[in-house]
Amino acid sequence: MWNQCLKSRNQGLVTTDYQCNNAMSLFSSLRGQGTNFQNPREIGQAILNNLPPSDIVESTTIAGPGYVNMVISSDWIAERIQGMLINEIKTWAPTLPVKRVIVDFSSPNIAKEMDVGHIRSTIIGDTLARMLEFANVEVLRRNHVGDWGTQFGMLIEFLFEQFPHWEEVGSQAIGDLQSFYKASKVKFDDEESGFKAKAQQAVVRLQQGEDKYRAAWRKICQISRNEFDSLYKRLGVELEEKNFCCTMRRPQ
Repeated sequence: MWNQCLKSRNQGLVTTDYQCNNAMSLFSSLRGQGTNFQNPREIGQAILNNLPPSDIVESTTIAGPGYVNMVISSDWIAERIQGMLINEIKTWAPTLPVKRVIVDFSSPNIAKEMDVGHIRSTIIGDTLARMLEFANVEVLRRNHVGDWGTQFGMLIEFLFEQFPHWEEVGSQAIGDLQSFYKASKVKFDDEESGFKAKAQQAVVRLQQGEDKYRAAWRKICQISRNEFDSLYKRLGVELEEKNFCCTMRRPQ
């Protein structure tokens, strides 16, 4: 496998564009099996000697214990860029065998801050979506956000206890959703409070579709949606509202 590594073309200095380090692992696998290779560098040289000719590659060399370094042809890069400028970049997009794809990414948790894993997924997912869209593929951007399990029962029951008339207060009842979640979690973990059983019952009533619980659930979803959207806007990530999977159907 070719692993991209650092390169420098400043003042005509080029180290390498891509590097293959398979020689080391291959030597470990072949050691003791009667191979004629004395070290990983000899395997690296064998890999280099058997590379097929290509106008993409300017040069290949062996470095260190057996790394195969490859430099991309400057002429080939220049031709590709010139083709994009003359023929417009859209004509350069590859033709893929698919017309529609689903990209499932981000998937943050309701009432919680996005961690680095969510942000990484958001950026990678949006990048893949943009690349596919550039290739004229219809992309369905899917963002599955949380579920309606224990954490919702905990939040809803805490909301009801703290603000019996929360509908009149609106979003101000919850305020900072992060702090609200932490406070509800403290009470949930208190075995002597009896709150845990109430929260679990709230989940049941939510899943049964009771209007009071569904209304509270929607409010919590909306507050989370607003916080997520502010980050998506800052990152320049596009998500269609229908893909914000914070929906529930009343059981039949």
